[in-house]
Amino acid sequence: MDNTQNQPLSAEEELKLLREQLAAKDSIIAEQLEQLDLAEAQKGNPLPVVSHDKKKYQVLAAQFQFEGKEYQAEDLKSDKDLVKSLIHGGSGLIQEIK
Repeated sequence: MDNTQNQPLSAEEELKLLREQLAAKDSIIAEQLEQLDLAEAQKGNPLPVVSHDKKKYQVLAAQFQFEGKEYQAEDLKSDKDLVKSLIHGGSGLIQEIK
C-alpha cells in the first residue's frame, strides 16, 4: 500500500502546492474577467464580441464562409485560431471595438 498520501507535506512541498493552486485560481479569474468584459461590450447586440491580443472585436455576421467552410458567429467564441486568421486576413466580418 502507498503511504505517501498519509504523510504530511514538507513546508517546501506545501508552498509549491499553494503556489500552483494560486496560479490556477488567478488564471480562472482572468478568464472570467475577460468573458465579463466581452459580455459588457456585446450588450444589446445579438452577435458576439470576441477578443484577440487584448483587443475586442464585434462580429458583424451571424454566419459566414471562410476557406471553404461554413461557420456561425458563435464559433468565433471558442475558435481563437479562426479569430486570428480573420484579423490577420483583414476580414470585414469582424470590426475592432475602440
